[in-house]
Amino acid sequence: MDKIYLDFDGYVPRYVSTACINCSSVMGTSFCSIKDRGCCYYYPKFSLIEIQRMSKTLKGRKTLDIILKNPGTIVYHFYIHAKGFFDKQGYDRYMRDGGFCEVEDKTMFFRACPFVKSSYGCTLPPKYRTLVCNFFMCNELIGSRDAKNGIDRYLTERERYARWYKWENTNLEGILRERGLNLIDNIYGTLNLLAEIPEDIYEFPKLQPIYLDYSPHSRGA
Repeated sequence: MDKIYLDFDGYVPRYVSTACINCSSVMGTSFCSIKDRGCCYYYPKFSLIEIQRMSKTLKGRKTLDIILKNPGTIVYHFYIHAKGFFDKQGYDRYMRDGGFCEVEDKTMFFRACPFVKSSYGCTLPPKYRTLVCNFFMCNELIGSRDAKNGIDRYLTERERYARWYKWENTNLEGILRERGLNLIDNIYGTLNLLAEIPEDIYEFPKLQPIYLDYSPHSRGA
Protein backbone atom coordinates (compact mmCIF):
# COMPACT_ATOMS: atom_id res chain seq x y z
CA MET A 1 0.00 0.00 0.00
CA ASP A 2 1.38 3.41 -0.95
CA LYS A 3 1.57 6.30 1.45
CA ILE A 4 2.50 9.95 1.98
CA TYR A 5 4.77 10.51 4.96
CA LEU A 6 7.17 12.91 6.64
CA ASP A 7 10.83 11.97 6.33
CA PHE A 8 14.12 13.51 7.48
CA ASP A 9 17.62 13.64 6.06
CA GLY A 10 19.40 14.43 9.28
CA TYR A 11 17.42 17.38 10.64
CA VAL A 12 16.01 18.49 7.25
CA PRO A 13 12.35 17.51 6.70
CA ARG A 14 10.65 16.54 3.47
CA TYR A 15 7.42 14.97 2.27
CA VAL A 16 7.61 11.63 0.48
CA SER A 17 5.01 9.79 -1.58
CA THR A 18 5.74 6.20 -2.49
CA ALA A 19 3.10 6.50 -5.22
CA CYS A 20 5.31 8.84 -7.25
CA ILE A 21 7.10 5.95 -8.96
CA ASN A 22 3.79 5.22 -10.71
CA CYS A 23 3.05 8.88 -11.44
CA SER A 24 -0.13 9.54 -13.42
CA SER A 25 -0.12 13.32 -13.01
CA VAL A 26 -0.20 15.59 -16.06
CA MET A 27 2.87 17.28 -14.54
CA GLY A 28 4.73 13.98 -14.78
CA THR A 29 4.35 13.80 -18.56
CA SER A 30 7.69 14.06 -20.35
CA PHE A 31 8.04 14.49 -24.10
CA CYS A 32 11.78 15.07 -23.83
CA SER A 33 14.62 12.53 -23.82
CA ILE A 34 14.64 12.29 -20.00
CA LYS A 35 11.78 9.90 -19.29
CA ASP A 36 10.09 9.01 -16.01
CA ARG A 37 11.29 12.27 -14.47
CA GLY A 38 8.01 12.76 -12.62
CA CYS A 39 7.40 16.37 -11.61
CA CYS A 40 11.12 17.23 -11.79
CA TYR A 41 10.79 19.71 -14.65
CA TYR A 42 11.53 22.54 -12.18
CA TYR A 43 14.88 24.35 -12.40
CA PRO A 44 15.92 24.49 -8.72
CA LYS A 45 16.69 27.80 -7.04
CA PHE A 46 19.05 27.23 -4.10
CA SER A 47 18.58 29.83 -1.37
CA LEU A 48 21.02 30.85 1.32
CA ILE A 49 19.58 28.22 3.66
CA GLU A 50 20.53 25.34 1.33
CA ILE A 51 23.85 26.99 0.52
CA GLN A 52 24.60 27.35 4.24
CA ARG A 53 23.83 23.65 4.80
CA MET A 54 26.16 22.71 1.96
CA SER A 55 28.91 25.00 3.24
CA LYS A 56 29.22 23.17 6.56
CA THR A 57 30.36 19.68 5.46
CA LEU A 58 32.66 18.08 2.92
CA LYS A 59 29.71 16.22 1.40
CA GLY A 60 27.81 19.47 1.17
CA ARG A 61 30.72 21.28 -0.49
CA LYS A 62 30.99 18.47 -3.04
CA THR A 63 27.26 18.77 -3.73
CA LEU A 64 27.63 22.53 -4.18
CA ASP A 65 30.51 21.93 -6.58
CA ILE A 66 28.26 19.66 -8.68
CA ILE A 67 25.64 22.40 -8.77
CA LEU A 68 28.14 25.08 -9.74
CA LYS A 69 29.62 22.92 -12.52
CA ASN A 70 26.22 22.40 -14.12
CA PRO A 71 26.40 24.23 -17.50
CA GLY A 72 23.09 25.99 -16.89
CA THR A 73 23.84 27.25 -13.39
CA ILE A 74 23.69 31.01 -12.78
CA VAL A 75 25.08 32.51 -9.57
CA TYR A 76 23.26 35.55 -8.21
CA HIS A 77 24.16 37.70 -5.21
CA PHE A 78 22.12 35.69 -2.70
CA TYR A 79 20.96 32.53 -4.48
CA ILE A 80 21.97 30.04 -7.16
CA HIS A 81 19.68 29.05 -10.04
CA ALA A 82 20.45 25.74 -11.75
CA LYS A 83 18.82 25.61 -15.17
CA GLY A 84 18.50 22.22 -16.82
CA PHE A 85 17.43 20.49 -19.99
CA PHE A 86 14.95 22.02 -22.46
CA ASP A 87 14.04 20.41 -25.78
CA LYS A 88 13.21 23.59 -27.69
CA GLN A 89 12.93 21.87 -31.05
CA GLY A 90 10.49 19.35 -29.64
CA TYR A 91 8.51 22.12 -27.95
CA ASP A 92 8.33 24.24 -31.12
CA ARG A 93 7.18 21.21 -33.12
CA TYR A 94 4.56 20.38 -30.50
CA MET A 95 3.18 23.92 -30.57
CA ARG A 96 3.07 23.98 -34.38
CA ASP A 97 1.02 20.79 -34.25
CA GLY A 98 -1.48 22.45 -31.95
CA GLY A 99 -0.17 21.84 -28.42
CA PHE A 100 -3.11 19.67 -27.43
CA CYS A 101 -3.23 20.23 -23.69
CA GLU A 102 -5.07 22.63 -21.38
CA VAL A 103 -1.95 23.27 -19.28
CA GLU A 104 -0.92 26.92 -19.65
CA ASP A 105 2.86 26.35 -19.46
CA LYS A 106 3.45 23.63 -22.04
CA THR A 107 7.25 23.96 -21.77
CA MET A 108 7.02 21.72 -18.70
CA PHE A 109 6.66 18.67 -20.95
CA PHE A 110 10.02 19.41 -22.55
CA ARG A 111 12.05 20.44 -19.48
CA ALA A 112 13.95 18.50 -16.83
CA CYS A 113 15.92 19.42 -13.73
CA PRO A 114 19.67 19.06 -14.35
CA PHE A 115 19.97 16.72 -11.37
CA VAL A 116 17.19 14.25 -12.18
CA LYS A 117 18.09 10.86 -13.63
CA SER A 118 15.64 8.99 -15.84
CA SER A 119 13.80 6.19 -13.98
CA TYR A 120 15.74 7.03 -10.80
CA GLY A 121 14.82 10.49 -9.53
CA CYS A 122 16.85 13.23 -7.88
CA THR A 123 20.60 12.61 -7.60
CA LEU A 124 21.11 15.27 -4.89
CA PRO A 125 20.89 14.34 -1.19
CA PRO A 126 17.50 15.45 0.25
CA LYS A 127 19.31 17.58 2.85
CA TYR A 128 20.57 19.90 0.12
CA ARG A 129 17.49 20.04 -2.10
CA THR A 130 15.35 23.15 -2.31
CA LEU A 131 12.19 23.84 -0.32
CA VAL A 132 10.12 23.31 -3.48
CA CYS A 133 11.76 19.96 -4.21
CA ASN A 134 11.33 18.62 -0.68
CA PHE A 135 7.71 19.70 -0.18
CA PHE A 136 6.03 19.68 -3.59
CA MET A 137 2.86 17.63 -3.93
CA CYS A 138 0.89 17.60 -7.17
CA ASN A 139 -2.83 18.39 -7.30
CA GLU A 140 -3.65 14.79 -8.18
CA LEU A 141 -1.98 13.60 -5.00
CA ILE A 142 -3.51 16.29 -2.79
CA GLY A 143 -6.97 15.74 -4.21
CA SER A 144 -6.93 11.95 -4.13
CA ARG A 145 -9.76 10.28 -2.25
CA ASP A 146 -7.45 8.53 0.23
CA ALA A 147 -5.47 11.69 1.07
CA LYS A 148 -8.45 13.83 2.08
CA ASN A 149 -8.54 12.73 5.72
CA GLY A 150 -5.01 13.88 6.56
CA ILE A 151 -3.74 16.17 3.82
CA ASP A 152 -4.84 19.45 5.46
CA ARG A 153 -2.38 18.93 8.32
CA TYR A 154 0.42 18.33 5.83
CA LEU A 155 -0.43 21.51 3.91
CA THR A 156 -0.69 23.58 7.09
CA GLU A 157 2.69 22.45 8.41
CA ARG A 158 4.25 23.04 5.01
CA GLU A 159 3.00 26.65 5.07
CA ARG A 160 4.38 27.19 8.57
CA TYR A 161 7.75 25.78 7.57
CA ALA A 162 7.80 27.97 4.44
CA ARG A 163 7.22 31.12 6.56
CA TRP A 164 10.06 30.15 8.89
CA TYR A 165 12.25 29.35 5.89
CA LYS A 166 11.65 32.80 4.36
CA TRP A 167 12.40 34.49 7.69
CA GLU A 168 15.68 32.60 8.16
CA ASN A 169 16.74 33.26 4.60
CA THR A 170 16.11 36.99 5.05
CA ASN A 171 18.20 36.97 8.23
CA LEU A 172 21.14 35.30 6.46
CA GLU A 173 20.97 37.82 3.63
CA GLY A 174 20.98 40.64 6.17
CA ILE A 175 24.13 39.30 7.84
CA LEU A 176 25.90 39.00 4.49
CA ARG A 177 24.93 42.52 3.48
CA GLU A 178 26.28 43.87 6.77
CA ARG A 179 29.62 42.19 6.02
CA GLY A 180 29.64 43.33 2.39
CA LEU A 181 29.58 39.75 1.11
CA ASN A 182 27.66 38.04 -1.68
CA LEU A 183 28.01 35.00 -3.92
CA ILE A 184 29.02 36.92 -7.04
CA ASP A 185 31.79 39.13 -5.67
CA ASN A 186 33.24 36.75 -3.08
CA ILE A 187 31.73 33.27 -3.17
CA TYR A 188 34.39 31.62 -0.96
CA GLY A 189 34.26 34.37 1.65
CA THR A 190 30.47 34.08 1.65
CA LEU A 191 30.59 30.29 2.03
CA ASN A 192 33.10 30.51 4.88
CA LEU A 193 30.93 33.00 6.77
CA LEU A 194 27.79 30.93 6.21
CA ALA A 195 29.65 27.89 7.56
CA GLU A 196 30.47 29.80 10.74
CA ILE A 197 26.90 30.98 11.40
CA PRO A 198 25.01 28.54 13.66
CA GLU A 199 21.93 27.02 12.03
CA ASP A 200 18.51 27.57 13.55
CA ILE A 201 16.95 24.08 13.46
CA TYR A 202 13.21 23.96 12.83
CA GLU A 203 11.37 21.45 15.01
CA PHE A 204 8.97 19.96 12.49
CA PRO A 205 6.00 18.30 14.24
CA LYS A 206 5.31 14.61 13.84
CA LEU A 207 2.75 13.73 11.17
CA GLN A 208 0.92 10.46 10.79
CA PRO A 209 1.35 8.75 7.39
CA ILE A 210 -1.50 8.97 4.90
CA TYR A 211 -2.17 5.57 3.33
CA LEU A 212 -3.20 5.42 -0.32
CA ASP A 213 -4.58 2.76 -2.64
CA TYR A 214 -2.43 -0.35 -2.91
CA SER A 215 0.24 -0.32 -5.61
CA PRO A 216 2.41 -3.40 -6.32
CA HIS A 217 5.41 -1.28 -7.31
CA SER A 218 6.31 1.46 -4.85
CA ARG A 219 9.45 3.33 -3.98
CA GLY A 220 10.17 6.56 -2.13
CA ALA A 221 10.56 9.75 -4.16
